[in-house]
Amino acid sequence: MINIHNLSNIQDELYQLYTWVDAVPFSRPKKNIATDFADGILMAEVVHHYLPKQVDLQNYSQANSFQSKLSNWNTLNTKVFQNLGFQLTQNDIQQVISAQTGAIERVLKIIKEKIINYQDNQTVEPLKSSATNTSINNNQSTIQDLEQKIEDQKDIIAILELKINKLQDLIKLKDDKIQTFSSKLQQLGVRF
Repeated sequence: MINIHNLSNIQDELYQLYTWVDAVPFSRPKKNIATDFADGILMAEVVHHYLPKQVDLQNYSQANSFQSKLSNWNTLNTKVFQNLGFQLTQNDIQQVISAQTGAIERVLKIIKEKIINYQDNQTVEPLKSSATNTSINNNQSTIQDLEQKIEDQKDIIAILELKINKLQDLIKLKDDKIQTFSSKLQQLGVRF
């Protein structure tokens, strides 16, 4: 039996993941996430968008053959992912290249977490020339943190609004089914 609560959580995670990916201005339009990411180029663009210094996009070329796609992914694995503190297995890479269901989502989830952790661990060195500069840098950092929290809260609100709409749709659907069954029972002369 499918647990509706778990299914809802999975849908929410996917929605958040796709929203995060959609913030990236890709060099080509996305049509099918599994096949679009198979050659590794869009993955390089994702990392480059969030961590521009970590990826040189010139290292990746359009690829149609399995070997060319594998080359792009191996470059990502050794030159980028390793710097972020992880590496994909060859099995993971082969699943993404062959566009297996759910493979790119699993990899994107890992990438998202690693990018966020990497960004969180980057610290701004305060200027040591004066206490004023340190205070200004700390205030700017605080403002940026607050702005990020506001954006995160807006995302959460948007997700909750989607959930509310889905629940309202489900309630309406159930009410309609109940009404239909009640009408059928009345036509059959069943009293309840």
